[in-house]
Amino acid sequence: MKNTNISACKRLIRSKPIPCSLQQGFVENGWAHLLPGVYQRTAELFAENAAASKQLIMHYGQILPTIALYEAAIQAAGSREAALAFLESWAYRKMEKMLPIARGLMKLGLYRLMPSLCSLMLDKLFGRAAGFDYRLVPDAPKFAVDMTRCPYLDTYTRYGYPELTQFACRADDLTYGQLHPKLVWGRTQTLGMGGSCCEFRLHLKQNAKGEG
Repeated sequence: MKNTNISACKRLIRSKPIPCSLQQGFVENGWAHLLPGVYQRTAELFAENAAASKQLIMHYGQILPTIALYEAAIQAAGSREAALAFLESWAYRKMEKMLPIARGLMKLGLYRLMPSLCSLMLDKLFGRAAGFDYRLVPDAPKFAVDMTRCPYLDTYTRYGYPELTQFACRADDLTYGQLHPKLVWGRTQTLGMGGSCCEFRLHLKQNAKGEG
């Protein structure tokens, strides 16, 4: 993010699903007075990570505001446990509102393309330049990848908050797991939840009328 001033960070938070939902939670919980500090802290975090690649900065748009919001929630709620409970309640509000739109697009037939689209976008969005590392899974239906490194976990851990990674993991489950009845999302472990890798499995049901 080239512009890391407070106004730019405020706009960024409003545009990203998890930070936007948490910001709304601050307002409804009576913590709105802490938001100027959140925007300032977000700007500081971007300044600290200004040397990151363009691809990684895209993910920082979700990661760094979440750190700032979590730190403020700890201050407001009094403990990490209470702050995590706040995140549990609020993190996915905007995402849940957006999902019906995505499902509507899937019903138009886009679901058939999703595994191939994930393959095409893998290196652009989730490659090494963005801080990920992965291995392809042989002899598996599209899309099948094991992520062996994750910038969400790396960054949250660097700032002392590895527990925040779970929200990114569960956002994947919420999104990909509910797109369409004929799309199968398979995951048994993630790095953020203590696994040896993050499994990404998205494929068409094999009995889906000539698809699969």
